[in-house]
Amino acid sequence: MMKILGRYIAKIVVQATLMAALIIISISFILSLMAEAKSIGSGEYGFTQSIFYVLMRMPGEVYHFSPLLLLLGSIIGLSMLSTHRELAVMRTSGYSIRQIITSVLLAAFMMIVIISLMGEWLAPALNHKAVIQKENAQHGSEAVATASGTWLHIDNNFIHLQNAVNRHHVNGVTRYQFDNERKLEAVYYAQSMVLEDNQWMLKNVVKTSFYPMRTKSQFMAELPWDLKFNARFLNASVLEPNELSLPALVRFARNLEKNGLQSSEYRFNFWQRIFQPIASLVMIFLAIPFVLGALSQASMGLRIVLGILAGFTFFILNELLGQMSIVYQLSPFFAALLPIVVFVFVGMFLSRRLIRT
Repeated sequence: MMKILGRYIAKIVVQATLMAALIIISISFILSLMAEAKSIGSGEYGFTQSIFYVLMRMPGEVYHFSPLLLLLGSIIGLSMLSTHRELAVMRTSGYSIRQIITSVLLAAFMMIVIISLMGEWLAPALNHKAVIQKENAQHGSEAVATASGTWLHIDNNFIHLQNAVNRHHVNGVTRYQFDNERKLEAVYYAQSMVLEDNQWMLKNVVKTSFYPMRTKSQFMAELPWDLKFNARFLNASVLEPNELSLPALVRFARNLEKNGLQSSEYRFNFWQRIFQPIASLVMIFLAIPFVLGALSQASMGLRIVLGILAGFTFFILNELLGQMSIVYQLSPFFAALLPIVVFVFVGMFLSRRLIRT
C-alpha cells in the first residue's frame, strides 16, 4: 500500500513538473525569438533560421533553469494533492511526512538524472552548433565557422582561427597567402594573436615562403597583422561556458591560466554545473514546507508565486556570487556552493518544524 502511495505521489510530481516546464519553455522560446528579431535580415539569417537557433538553445535553457522548474513542479504537484485532500487521507492512513518527502525526492532524482544527462551531453553541442549556424548565415560570404575553428577569406588570403579565448586573444592562427594567379606564396602559423593598442599582433610566428625550387622558414617572436580584420568574425570562435562540456571547461580554464588570462568565469561555471543536481534536490526539499507547512491553508497561486520568488532569489544569489568571484577573485568553488548551503539550512529548519508537527 505504501509503495503504491509513493508511486502515486511521484507520478503527480513528475506530471506537474512537465506542465511547469512546458509553460516556462514556451515563455522562454517567445522571449528569445523576440530578442533574435534584431538579427533577422543580417546576411542570410532569416526568421526560419532564428527559430532553429532558439530551438537548439532550449535544452541549455531547460538545464539552466531546472532547479526552478523542479521547485515549481513539486509545489504544483503537492498543492494539487493537498487541494483534493489526498495528502490528508494519506497521513490519516499512516503515510508520514517523512515518507512524503522521500517519495518526492525519489521522483526528483529520476528527473535530475535525465536533465543532467541532457544538460551535459546534448546542450553544449547544440549551443555551439546554433552559434556556428547563425554566424555562417550572417557572414557566410566572408567567414565560415566549423567545429575546428573559423575560416576567413580576406583578399588573396585564407585564414584559419583555431579558437578565440576572447575578442582580444586568439589561439592558433594560420594564414595561407596566395598571389594573383592563385599560387601559394607563403604560410604563416602563429601560436596566438593578441589585440594590443588597437593593433592585432601575431605571437611566436613561423613563416614558410614557397619558391619554385625550394621553401624557406623564418621564426619571428612578434609580427603585426597587416590585413583588415573585423572582430565580429570571432563570435563563433569565442567559446562560452555553456558551449563546453565539463571536461572541456577544465581544459579551457587551464589553457586560459597557461596564457596568463583570468579563468574565474569558467571555473565558476564548472562548479555551478557540478552542484546543479544538488541545487535541484535542495529546491525540491524546500518546496515541501511551502505546501505542508505554514502555507498549507494558502491558495495554489500564492504558493506558486512564493516558489517563483524563492527560485529567483536562489538564481540572483548564484549570479551575484559568480560575478563577485570574477571581479574580486573569490574562490569559484565556494561561490557556487554558498547559495546551496544557505537554502539547505532554510529547508532543514522548515522541514524539522514540519516533521515535528
